Amino acid sequence: HLIEKPEDSSVAKDHCIAMVQCKVLKQLSILEQRRFDDEDITADVEYLSEKLQNSVQDLSSFDEYATEVRSGRLEWSPVHKSAKFWRENAQRLNEKNYELLRILVHLLETSKDAIILSVACFDIGEYVRHYPRGKHVLEQLGGKQIVMQHLGHEDPNVRYEALLAVQ
Repeated sequence: HLIEKPEDSSVAKDHCIAMVQCKVLKQLSILEQRRFDDEDITADVEYLSEKLQNSVQDLSSFDEYATEVRSGRLEWSPVHKSAKFWRENAQRLNEKNYELLRILVHLLETSKDAIILSVACFDIGEYVRHYPRGKHVLEQLGGKQIVMQHLGHEDPNVRYEALLAVQ
């Protein structure tokens, strides 16, 4: 229903992206190995698997990144560590009145998860490194102070990423 029913194709695409990020494809591949007495289940698994695989191919790395940031569940996925991604997309964090950058700053203020904090610091550091006015924008949003607060974080990875971000 999440893919078939929405009349707006962008809603269906967002649902596909969310499912891909929640690792539904992996679960579907496990289900495809099983035999079900109910043919509808087999057909549904195949249909969903095909739709999600198609959406993965259509998905730009920035779309994937934006969805991950909006979800608030940051992890060390490949886009974070890709220099090419940051060269091409750092300025896109300015879109929609700095929406993604504001979310990263908000995560630094509210999250207790060391991985989320480390990734958010890293991403802010990459934004500042690759976008000429990045330091100025970050200061305007109050993000520099928040990153600096994490220089004293108990987790060494958070401290390290915060240090790199403010250099």
